Amino acid sequence: MMIAILVVYFGLMLFIGYLASKKVRDSRDYFLGGKGFGPWFTAFKFAATWESGVKLVGSPGMAWNAGWSSMAMGIGTPLCYFFSFRVFGQRLKLAFDHFNVLTLPQMLEKRYNCRAIRVVAAVAILIGLGGSLVAQFKATGEIFSAILGLDYMHGLFIGAIIVGVYCIMGGYLASVWTDFIQGIIMVFGSIAIFVATAHAAFGGISSDLLSQINAALGSIDPNLLDITGGGKMSWANLFIILAITMLVGIAMPQQSVAIFSMRDVRTARVAMIVCVVFSAILAWTLVLTGMMSHMVFSPGEVQNPDLVIPLLIPKVLSPLMGGLYLAAVLAAIMSTVSGSIVVAASSLTEDIFKLVIPQRYERHPMFYNRVGATIFVLLPLLFAIKPPTIIFWIGVFAFGFLVFTFLMPMIGVILIPNATKQAALAQMVSIMFIIPIWTIWLQAPTGIPALLVGLIGAPLIFFVVNSIYRKNELDPDISSLWEKFRQL
Repeated sequence: MMIAILVVYFGLMLFIGYLASKKVRDSRDYFLGGKGFGPWFTAFKFAATWESGVKLVGSPGMAWNAGWSSMAMGIGTPLCYFFSFRVFGQRLKLAFDHFNVLTLPQMLEKRYNCRAIRVVAAVAILIGLGGSLVAQFKATGEIFSAILGLDYMHGLFIGAIIVGVYCIMGGYLASVWTDFIQGIIMVFGSIAIFVATAHAAFGGISSDLLSQINAALGSIDPNLLDITGGGKMSWANLFIILAITMLVGIAMPQQSVAIFSMRDVRTARVAMIVCVVFSAILAWTLVLTGMMSHMVFSPGEVQNPDLVIPLLIPKVLSPLMGGLYLAAVLAAIMSTVSGSIVVAASSLTEDIFKLVIPQRYERHPMFYNRVGATIFVLLPLLFAIKPPTIIFWIGVFAFGFLVFTFLMPMIGVILIPNATKQAALAQMVSIMFIIPIWTIWLQAPTGIPALLVGLIGAPLIFFVVNSIYRKNELDPDISSLWEKFRQL
């Protein structure tokens, strides 16, 4: 039954990719889908891209391991959507349309009048999204392996090929259409496994469910009731997770593209409400499911927290519902993968190929666009064959790298009219080196997480350099943009 459901699901995704490919005429269609999406498609694209396999697989695992401390992302994500659409989104949309560009690096180049920023931004996107894709592909392989008994490698390649094909064919339009369907599947899937786990653990859902969960967790391990999980989740890591999830909408490239592709600024208001409801459902159902699973598994049955969901599915769900939830998990993975592939491909082709081989690119843009997408299917796939162990932290690091690299340059676009190119470039280059170096050599001896260094270091570097090179008068183009901001 599970296999039949997956075959239907994969077939539907490929068919949507085929339909989208018929509507793609040029690079603007391929990378932005024509820029005409309303609030529902915008919301589901934005939310489904962020609510990834890292969350649907990793969050229950974190809840199993660290209890209530895992709710940090659940609190931060609705705040992310509020800030993304209500505070930042309308200005980002106006800025993107004002500069009339295709990619985030191009927008930063226009805003700061600096070609180097465009190149650095493109490189950061390729590195950060490459790491994110490795985490998503790894999650795919483990899901197939745990639930269907397939070899990890077989599951890895099946998932990569499916999402790769429809992204390569249909570009961003295919990604938006499939994400709308995948978002609906994710919501129903998370509710289904929450209800089923509650029945397995407590005989059903009652008004005192939270009290039942707390009492059960307290008898198993009192640390699970602690905000830090008894030290399993440090205050620094809690702060990092909360900060990343709140800032992702302004500083994550694939999230910014979802805002760029909106029909107009009014779309943001409805999209915000849809996203907040979407994220609240996922956050509470997944975290509570992870904690309740302690009452379903026998002691020692779960050796790897990443496998809580794969091991839980056959215990609490029928083959039909198990197949649907597996589709939900894969939907979460594929929605993030598809958005990442398209955005990474746009940076590779529009911001690298177009600069290095301009004449060849202009003659055959769609060929190179699809070559770029193919590269970002194959390279992460190769790295995912033997990736690091913990899915959750691979994803957090990749997201954090991108968020802190783009944080202040993006805030400069919408909130700091006198932000200088020197400040933006210095912050981006510094963070791109600081985070990996700190992670490899300094994190262990100091005990200070690299992402916390990025969170503090990014604004510090930006404001120090900006104070040195600060301009008293705005360029005419920036003044014109700020006049549009004032009219919101």
